[in-house]
Amino acid sequence: MTEITRSPPVVGSSLSLVAATVALVFAALSAQSAVAPAAVGVFLLGVGLYRASRRLVTLGSAALFVGVLLAGVRGGVPEAVLLSALATVLAWDTADHALGIGEQLGREAHSSRLVFVHAATTLLVGVFGSALCYAVYLAVGGGQPVSAVVLLLLGAVALVSALRGSGESNRAVRRGR
Repeated sequence: MTEITRSPPVVGSSLSLVAATVALVFAALSAQSAVAPAAVGVFLLGVGLYRASRRLVTLGSAALFVGVLLAGVRGGVPEAVLLSALATVLAWDTADHALGIGEQLGREAHSSRLVFVHAATTLLVGVFGSALCYAVYLAVGGGQPVSAVVLLLLGAVALVSALRGSGESNRAVRRGR
């Protein structure tokens, strides 16, 4: 019997890196100063997935989010900042989910459908949350672009918290706690 490889599945890692690259592109379109931290974030996320390290994945996602914050603070186009934030959340959540699959089932398990359904669900929730944030931006938009972008980013943080909170309660139930 062969030993299980406890690395994330290739499909999950690939989806996460594609989302992180999309976040990098939209952050770069918003502000030049966002390129460096976002690029470091994509690199760390990739290394974290390769080494199956939650710490590196989290650091990479945080660096990517710093790029999004810089794009927002530097007066980037709000739509691009919002899409970058959405892609950052998708990259982090997909990477975290892929690491969980790797830990529990191993890389060789047939988990493509599981990864795609999770990513699609995250994207769907993210699109609705982003639409809500954009509606707030349009309602506030009377000459206060910096505060509106801050509201957009706070909405993205609330979305991440909601996604993270629901994932933790599911894990506790599965482990019998």
